[in-house]
Amino acid sequence: MKTHTLCLLNLVACCTVHAASYPEALNDAAINVERLDSILDHSLIVGNGDINALVWNERGATTLMLTKNDVWDARLLTRNDPPLPTLKRIKELGAEGGAVGATRHGFIFPEGYVFSGTDSYHAKPYPCPILCGKLILGDQNPSWRRIRAQGTHNDLNTPDGLAVMRIEGEAGTSNGYAYGPMDLSTDQYAKLTVKLSGTENARFYIDVMDTDNGILFKTDWQETPKKETVFTYDLPKGQMIGRIILYTWTEDGEMAENWFHDLSLSGTGGRRGIEFSNGLAVSGRLDIAKAVATIDGEPAITVRALADRNVFLIRGGQSVKLVPSNSLDVPEAAGGVKDGVRFLHKTIPGDLDWKGMEFAVAVAEKGDLKAVAIVTSVESSDVVGAAVKAAKAALQEDSSKLIANHEKTWKTFWSRSGLEIDDELLQRTWYRGLYFLRCVSKPGAQCPGLFASLINNTPAWHGDYHLNYNIQQVFWAAYAANQLDLVEPYDRLIREYLPRGRWLAKEVYSMGGAYYPHVMYAYEPISPETCKSRNGRQYIHHVWGLTIGVAGFTIQPVWWHYKYAPDQEFLEETAYPVVREVAVFYADFIEQCEGDETVLLGPSVSPEHHGWTPGLSRNYNCAFDISMIRFTLNATIEGAILLGKDEELVKRCRAALKRLPDYPVHGDREPVVVDVKGAGPITYNISVPATPVFPGEVISIMSPKEQRDLFERTIRGLRWNGNNAAVMLAVSRARLSMEGTFEWLKTEVHARTRPNGTMSLNRLHPPKGLNNYGHYTEQFGTGMAISEMLIQSVNDTIRLFPAWPKNKKAKFDQLRTQGGFLVSADQNAKGEIGPVRIQSTVGGTLSVVSPWKTIRAKGKTRLHIEKGVVLIGTRPGEVVVLTP
Repeated sequence: MKTHTLCLLNLVACCTVHAASYPEALNDAAINVERLDSILDHSLIVGNGDINALVWNERGATTLMLTKNDVWDARLLTRNDPPLPTLKRIKELGAEGGAVGATRHGFIFPEGYVFSGTDSYHAKPYPCPILCGKLILGDQNPSWRRIRAQGTHNDLNTPDGLAVMRIEGEAGTSNGYAYGPMDLSTDQYAKLTVKLSGTENARFYIDVMDTDNGILFKTDWQETPKKETVFTYDLPKGQMIGRIILYTWTEDGEMAENWFHDLSLSGTGGRRGIEFSNGLAVSGRLDIAKAVATIDGEPAITVRALADRNVFLIRGGQSVKLVPSNSLDVPEAAGGVKDGVRFLHKTIPGDLDWKGMEFAVAVAEKGDLKAVAIVTSVESSDVVGAAVKAAKAALQEDSSKLIANHEKTWKTFWSRSGLEIDDELLQRTWYRGLYFLRCVSKPGAQCPGLFASLINNTPAWHGDYHLNYNIQQVFWAAYAANQLDLVEPYDRLIREYLPRGRWLAKEVYSMGGAYYPHVMYAYEPISPETCKSRNGRQYIHHVWGLTIGVAGFTIQPVWWHYKYAPDQEFLEETAYPVVREVAVFYADFIEQCEGDETVLLGPSVSPEHHGWTPGLSRNYNCAFDISMIRFTLNATIEGAILLGKDEELVKRCRAALKRLPDYPVHGDREPVVVDVKGAGPITYNISVPATPVFPGEVISIMSPKEQRDLFERTIRGLRWNGNNAAVMLAVSRARLSMEGTFEWLKTEVHARTRPNGTMSLNRLHPPKGLNNYGHYTEQFGTGMAISEMLIQSVNDTIRLFPAWPKNKKAKFDQLRTQGGFLVSADQNAKGEIGPVRIQSTVGGTLSVVSPWKTIRAKGKTRLHIEKGVVLIGTRPGEVVVLTP
């Protein structure tokens, strides 16, 4: 299959490469952290789109958690999986009146089938991406690390030799800091002494952990004395001390402080004081304009993931230690030296249908320079030799030239678009999201999964490709930001899955076309019918994997790619094939549904709501399904007409569109859209009732007023759990130009933003649980919501500043729209829009909602205007300037 990388880059680079449009705005987005002790809150992300790392301070030493996109333990052991579910069996169980998912583990069993064991998804952490290893610069020593941060404000500072722990937030929340590792015997250090005082609303708690992370002593919660007081505790004999953990609690939610004047261990081994400054004072900076992380110190350490090769270039640091990262059922990496270069070599075993893989990490040193190369068996049959060669080659070149080439690549990247808006937080978020996306994605690389880099080898949800929401959003910011080359890995993933999608449609639904489930992995064999593994080596969730709208949602970004950068070859070889096959599946599905003129659409499952219900009572007419089917059928009609093919399919699509039901609603006087027929409003995980606006794109500001009012009312009253819908809802609000969209989005972004610029998943509970799993790649898509307030192009019609506050300044350069137009515009603090510059990259009709009562186009003597929409014919490369 062709990847069209050259075509993409040519489209992106159609304008002369220049410096960033707004260098001050870009530089202001640099990330500064006062400490590096938390891998979630304070680590710095560096990457080149394939290799990436989290840079942080672990046990007093600068540490890099090394990852590479194509390093996966991709084994899928389906031997204990039940048979694949089928539409026929779902209907049978529904007709019996029982809850389809009420069988053990929620599986849909054939009649008489007895399940034993654990399915492939729950039995092992793999298939999943895994760490390549850990690079440690300098010596590790016991140090402090934050392990709990439930407050809105959490810190530990050391003024004048005093340690002050502070927390503010909800009443009853706490934070915690751990010191270790120590490996001390309680036979030598039998007493723990603490001297502290604090505020009246504070409490303290101390855990002493053993070397296996078990609790060997705890104080429980104690009232903090207002005056300096000494507490001495006897520790149990015959134990090994691994860590000491201090917790601070706020009773009323106001700022609570514990002042630790002394913390020490004592006994026959003497007195051992605990230094509070260890691990807390190291600060860092991430210059996203030049893609370099700097760790403060004497000397400072700089880290780059070189843009033109899979090598980390590091300057500074004393000793270098390369540590393997162990994972379940995988032999430990072998270490060695080749041609004077240290390396790690790991072999990941395969399964019946996947041959496994190898990778090597090599570290070469030259003075204060270190080069760290990572090579996989996807790239070379001799991973050790190739990694050693790459590391040595980097150090044989002039480091200043390496850095200059690296910075040139990033300069080109930032020259493609830019914005400057009257809001520091949202402006920084837009630039940072694009930086993070460029760190984990580029043409030719393996598509990134749920997390950017990794914090361990057991990523939540397998770190997989979740297609009922998460992975699509990773790339959403790239379209308007004119960074379409970053989407290529996703396009390739979906295009290459197509043969398996066809097989799934046949096996599960007995239908033609292609079906995409809600979970995919790397390295899935494209021919399941020849696989030796059970079920064609296919995992599918028997509930959430059967939401029919997911297939359309999966192919939507591929179609968007075509819409934002129209290209005949990409349409014919990539976009149309996947859209067409899903449309065939939908046409077949609709034809089996009950109903004549209007069908009862289903059975299906609202994405992550209800599940299978008794008698399938809430498994029909899902708003998500209806909107994504509409989107897919319309896209197929457009693509077929453009290519001059599939006339019969076009007729089927049009017929299917006419038979789709209305969106389900609840209430009589002021109805609102709900997720499925027969349900009332609930607290949603995914904002299903709003999906016809976005991402469905079938309801917009151009829709009839009655529809607009219905969806605006729905969105305003929609309840959600704070997890998966922030960007969806923000874009939905912007698409309808809803009042307060700016304030709503800013509140959501502020609540999630970490000190290192990444964003947690949830805002409605303290940062624990879901927020501790890693750096969610889906949050890199937040920039789309910001761009959508500035420019939109739904249905190929451009709207300028459609949801941006009229009293706030904003300007942008070369934001891309559907139709392949690059738009530059500005608005002043009075809401007045200045001249608009639009470059046509491929020609065609430019459609713009006029921002003025009268409008002129430089060089155009005649304009065609319909209902306030200006239509202008353009040639490839032509620039049109619109003025009042």
